[in-house]
Amino acid sequence: MRLSNLAPGSVAEDYAEQVVAAWPLIGRAEELSWLRETTAPEARGVVLAGPAGVGKTRLATEILDRWRSQRRECRWFVATRSAQSVPLGVFAEVIESGVADPLLRIRSLVASLVDRGGGGPVLLVIDDAHLLDEQSALVLHQIVRSDRAEVLLTIRSGEVPPDVVSGLWKDQLLARLDLQPLSQVETTELLTRVLDGPIEASAAAGLWRFTRGNVLHLRHLVEGECAAGRLTPRDGVWVWEGRPEISAPLAELIDAGITRQPAEVMAVVDVLSVADPLEVDVLTVVCDPDAVDAAHHAGLFTVDTRSSPAVARLAHPLLGEVRRARTLPTRLQALRGKVARELDAQSYSRGPITLVRRAVLMCESDSAPDTDLLIQAARAALQLSDPITAERLARHAVEAGGGIQAYRAHVCGLIDAQRFREALEEALVLAELGPTRRVRVRLSIFAAAIKVTLAGLPEDDSLAVLEDDARAVGLTSTYDAASAYVAAFLTKPALAVEAAHSALASEDRMVEGFELFAVTALVAGNAMLGNFSAMTAPSERVYALSQQSSDTATFHLVNGCYHLLGLYTGGYLSEAAQLVRRLTQEPLEFPLAYSYRAFVEGLVATSLGDLASAVRHCKEARVVGLPRESTWTKTSALLYQLIAVAMSGDGATAAALLNEYRPPGPAAEALRPRNVHLLARAWASAAAGVTSRAISLAVEGAEMACAQGFFAYEVLCRQTAVQFGDRDQAQRLSDLASMVEGPRVEAAALHAISLETGDAEGLTRAACRYEQFGDRVAAADAAAQAANILRANGLRGKGLTAAAFAERLAAATGAVTPALRALQCSSPLTPRQREVIALVAAGLTNRQIAEQLVTSVRTVEGHLFRASQRTGINSRDGLAALIIHRA
Repeated sequence: MRLSNLAPGSVAEDYAEQVVAAWPLIGRAEELSWLRETTAPEARGVVLAGPAGVGKTRLATEILDRWRSQRRECRWFVATRSAQSVPLGVFAEVIESGVADPLLRIRSLVASLVDRGGGGPVLLVIDDAHLLDEQSALVLHQIVRSDRAEVLLTIRSGEVPPDVVSGLWKDQLLARLDLQPLSQVETTELLTRVLDGPIEASAAAGLWRFTRGNVLHLRHLVEGECAAGRLTPRDGVWVWEGRPEISAPLAELIDAGITRQPAEVMAVVDVLSVADPLEVDVLTVVCDPDAVDAAHHAGLFTVDTRSSPAVARLAHPLLGEVRRARTLPTRLQALRGKVARELDAQSYSRGPITLVRRAVLMCESDSAPDTDLLIQAARAALQLSDPITAERLARHAVEAGGGIQAYRAHVCGLIDAQRFREALEEALVLAELGPTRRVRVRLSIFAAAIKVTLAGLPEDDSLAVLEDDARAVGLTSTYDAASAYVAAFLTKPALAVEAAHSALASEDRMVEGFELFAVTALVAGNAMLGNFSAMTAPSERVYALSQQSSDTATFHLVNGCYHLLGLYTGGYLSEAAQLVRRLTQEPLEFPLAYSYRAFVEGLVATSLGDLASAVRHCKEARVVGLPRESTWTKTSALLYQLIAVAMSGDGATAAALLNEYRPPGPAAEALRPRNVHLLARAWASAAAGVTSRAISLAVEGAEMACAQGFFAYEVLCRQTAVQFGDRDQAQRLSDLASMVEGPRVEAAALHAISLETGDAEGLTRAACRYEQFGDRVAAADAAAQAANILRANGLRGKGLTAAAFAERLAAATGAVTPALRALQCSSPLTPRQREVIALVAAGLTNRQIAEQLVTSVRTVEGHLFRASQRTGINSRDGLAALIIHRA
């Protein structure tokens, strides 16, 4: 049973059993293949070893099922701690009670266990064989030594089995396989199968981080979070909100592994529960060294010797959750303070990671705040791409009286945490704190740039009024850098490039952090102008500067969007896919990063015509929990999801998504949603069958982009209009071919010219060019238009070839566009007649159709009458069925 089939909030007693039954075997293909070969008739058997919950029993069950499906004899026994004190306790159900002599009893038991009732070898499975009593272990040893049955054992790592059992693999009588926990990728695959739907990336990462791939812990955690309503589906994607609350069954499961540990050993666990990971040298100072050794021997923590110095990590992160929940807050504060002070005493504690850890521990300890440490750690957290921690540390520094540096770090943290209104408020306060005129002007430039870009006030002149002051105090390059970034945000690409060059060429020294503004403006401006060769070097410079910057954790994300925009609009789609792979491999773990990664994957999938993947990624980008002010990824993802849905011909879903759209708020213009909105509306109209309206909207988008100097996007809009059948774009696209770089404009110009002149051969060449750079939907449309022209001219053979080209691409992408619909419609309907009938199929009356098409009711009636004459269908339902069938 799938979790998604359970009633919301269900707490039925059989809930756990339903969850357990739903879990398939994932990530064990190699092990299963090895086991199938090793548990063959010529082999003696296998030992499966691993920690509790890793999946030993599940794998053994799989082998058991395989043997039973072959009608072979199988016997399954489970050793328990309670039966360990009883001689032959594990075999109590099959032992002959009437035999008094111990040796005869053992001999009789061995004979009954290996009895080959089916003729073939018996498979003897003993689960948790480390709990066998000595006599049961002797029985097992005799069976293996005599080679009279195949044996499959499971044992728990860290436990000490009887000597005769451990001797079975030490003497190589049985092969041993040590199972590892599932990887993060395998865990995500398992969750997707169990939940019967995709799971949002940050939710999957969080569940893996807490369970480290231990399937038993994962199963209980998922069960509890689903029952509590924190793990829920949203728009078809599973999301997880908040930290886990450890359920009673899961807590009991975790406690079971530590109940026999002495207090001094648990004190080691408590320290790691507040400071995981922790250098072993520090752990042995704050805890009893013998207790540290005992805790490590018990498997409560692992040691990573690849780090220098070596660090200790809790074996199960959920163990830390349980211990913290059961410890007094005052003791936790004292432990954090103790660890923080010892980290400070170590000579290696000045690196950025340890600096952040010290500061975090200090904030939650009984120690007095150290503002210098907090400021340094906040800047280090930004450098480590952790804006959530950076904002928190900087806020503590501000509250502790850290002054200008604390405020600046807090503003940067707020921006990266997507809390824009608070960032603007603090930036304005910060601008008044400067002790000198130069410092005040510098801070005012910073605040003004934030005000224009984050507050969404394009007419705001607070930056412009600072120009004279900036030049007077030697901040010309800093001012120009801010002006360039603001110009890029306001879609003034020529001005952005000019100001960026001026900033970078200026003789005065640019204030730290503003170089990122200037270089990002170069990327954005050149991307919009279509000067794609001029954006590559600045993009790489931004990525390098971002890694070194202690002012921002997210600037490279914004730059990545501009870089990707240029590659997408220019037609460099393979390069765009490579860039996305690069950007999504960065280990960023905060909400914006997860939303961003899903969005850029969705954008590239849309551009390549991988429409199903595009919809899936865009959905995921939209369900990530972000601050209400952070809308740019969600807004852009909605629009590209709409485009992908509309390209696939789903007009109803496209219309529903269009109704969800809201104009972008502050800082939402990284991928120009206002421009994309027009293109999305065009595709929605095309999916609804209103092709004339689709063309009008695409051209409107092109005219807006032209007025902005956003020539790269103008090309894309005019190309889309041509795909819809517009024959009036040839001249402008030919002009743009001399202004804009890249393969897209060349293919689009050829497409437009060929459609205008009715040149089917030129349309086929355009289709080939589109396919060559990756735009498979445009390629399908051009090929379909070529096929329709050839068919109309009576060139049946060539028409079939072009149609096959278009149909191959349509099948590969799932696209259902106006051109592809026309290709499938063999009746002699005009484009306008098909448009009117499509609206009839959508349930509109003649008057509503006339309003949609901005024409008269009589004209609509005339189109329907002539369509009836041409097709011989005399009813509205019949005509609608014709269009629906053909689509």
